[in-house]
Amino acid sequence: MEYKVCKSEELPNNSMKAILIQGNMILVCRSNDRLFALDNSCPHRGASLSKSDMKGTKIICYMHDFEYDLVSGKLLHIPGKWQNQNPNWTKSGDLLLFPVSEKDGEIYIELS
Repeated sequence: MEYKVCKSEELPNNSMKAILIQGNMILVCRSNDRLFALDNSCPHRGASLSKSDMKGTKIICYMHDFEYDLVSGKLLHIPGKWQNQNPNWTKSGDLLLFPVSEKDGEIYIELS
């Protein structure tokens, strides 16, 4: 099902906005003039990604600096300071991504 989440002007380039949709906190981002939509919870330890930094098509979780690709959702980098941790602690899934589109000055997200 498609949900209108905000007006295009409410999400300028290099910004993000957390929106509650059907009980899910979704993070909508615009970076390098591209739109992304993902679950706001970091797949590593559940931190709120809306407090994190975007760099191009990457998001770096503010809590442990794990870096994820906004296009594929894949984990790209674990900082060296965590390499000596228990492997179970450094385990991380991928970002949960959602289809996002923009039409007629509105941004929409598709949730199944």
